[in-house]
Amino acid sequence: MSIELWATFIVASLPVHFAPGPNNVLAFTLAATRGYRIAHMASFGRYPAYLMIFVAAGLGLGVLLGQSPVAFNAIRIGGAVYLAWIGLRMVRQAGTAGEAAEAGASDASLRIAIRREFAVAMLNPKAVMFATAFYAQFLIPGAPGYAAQFASMVAVSLALEGTAAGFYALLGSSLRGRAGGRAGLVVLTRILGAIMIGFAGLLAAG
Repeated sequence: MSIELWATFIVASLPVHFAPGPNNVLAFTLAATRGYRIAHMASFGRYPAYLMIFVAAGLGLGVLLGQSPVAFNAIRIGGAVYLAWIGLRMVRQAGTAGEAAEAGASDASLRIAIRREFAVAMLNPKAVMFATAFYAQFLIPGAPGYAAQFASMVAVSLALEGTAAGFYALLGSSLRGRAGGRAGLVVLTRILGAIMIGFAGLLAAG
């Protein structure tokens, strides 16, 4: 792939990875309530999920999902329910946000955060379909060097995803210091929980 096409691919990828989607909002939320460290470490849960999504897109799974409304809707509704559950827990447990922030990241809470990052990424069938359509703009199946080019694009996509996760974690941690103490964290956690519920509604509706 030429340098010009690579540049186009990277520039076109930026809005995809840096958009305030569920995973990035989750990283922001974790950083705002628990600190940058746990948000950054938890983001590693999304990489295996996105790797599977990108590979599935390259194998044409997005096309299959598009042709199977039952499978697509099952994953979509499952993802919406999970996002709503996360949001509701955040709203209901907002009162403990200050205590959690002071306690830091235990091994158990970190494992939960990693699993949430993974699940939020996996339970979004639109990600597979979008990735399928997006990569198709830059790849020709069966062309010489297709596998190597696809692997390189996946590597770049994962690197951009990691950069986006770090960016949102930094934003969240910077806001944490300005939240106005424990009371501010409670309000912030409830707002972010409501945003997650809003994402659930959008996913369920779409």
